[in-house]
Amino acid sequence: MNNLTLKTITKESFAPFGDVIEVNRQSKETFQVILAEEDVAGWRIAVSNLSGRGIVKKLGSHPNTRESFEPMNGIAVIIVAEKDSPEVIHAFLLDKPICLHKYVWHATLALSEIAELKITENASNIESLHHTLDQPVSIGLIQV
Repeated sequence: MNNLTLKTITKESFAPFGDVIEVNRQSKETFQVILAEEDVAGWRIAVSNLSGRGIVKKLGSHPNTRESFEPMNGIAVIIVAEKDSPEVIHAFLLDKPICLHKYVWHATLALSEIAELKITENASNIESLHHTLDQPVSIGLIQV
């Protein structure tokens, strides 16, 4: 089983996988469009309820939509990999909202007993691809 080191989400560290959703505090605008996806017929908001300290055996990818993950409650991790290398995975503590690029392989899991994530994505005809990992991945705390 793979054990991963948790990385911190920053604009730079997460750039290969997506964008950090953050406000421009220098702007005088009271309404800021942070991200937009062109030619989208509609969108939806969902809540993902994660429980337990799980094991990730497969990753998902959406070639026709970006997808946001916004922490609401608990402690969650997002595991990501670039389009052409799904076995080269990275784990990030999901402590701020992010929006994945299309085609990024991903999975989420809870470090706390429960975690809740708000997810926003294109609502029409979401294409989902799946990749089973050669070795399952777990994230957990170790005693040193």
